[in-house]
Amino acid sequence: MSDWFTVKIKYLKQLDNGSITSKSEAYMLQSLSFTEAEARLQGILEEYISEYNLLTVAKTNIQDVIIDEAQEFFYKIKVSYISADPDSGKEKKINENYMIQADGLKEAYEKMDVRLQGSIVDWEIPSISKSNIVDVFPYIEETIVEKKEEEEEETAEV
Repeated sequence: MSDWFTVKIKYLKQLDNGSITSKSEAYMLQSLSFTEAEARLQGILEEYISEYNLLTVAKTNIQDVIIDEAQEFFYKIKVSYISADPDSGKEKKINENYMIQADGLKEAYEKMDVRLQGSIVDWEIPSISKSNIVDVFPYIEETIVEKKEEEEEETAEV
């Protein structure tokens, strides 16, 4: 089972006026381990950023990510609901965190609302905050892209 990891890097970037500045960025990746998260990010960034310093790799408590490539920012949304323990019968408050790509707080809330419609528990959204995440890289997209490339290569060979 894979987890979500936040990877922070620092690199030097040349601006349009020719000056060089230090820039820090955070990325989120779905990986099986810290080492794999670092290796995946290196493979993804190698054509964009040739040299960078890895600052941190940390496991996040994000349950799921909703990606919308047309939007620019990522928002962290905390969802709370009450669940009954089947053994003891006691109620327990559960908190889950989601990352949603949207252009604003209202749009992020609306996307989460649509996502949670039809759920069997009463939920609430106690907090929404803008994240510093630059981009998110789930497993699924890369697998689909690799399969398409392999199919295209096989078709080209025939």
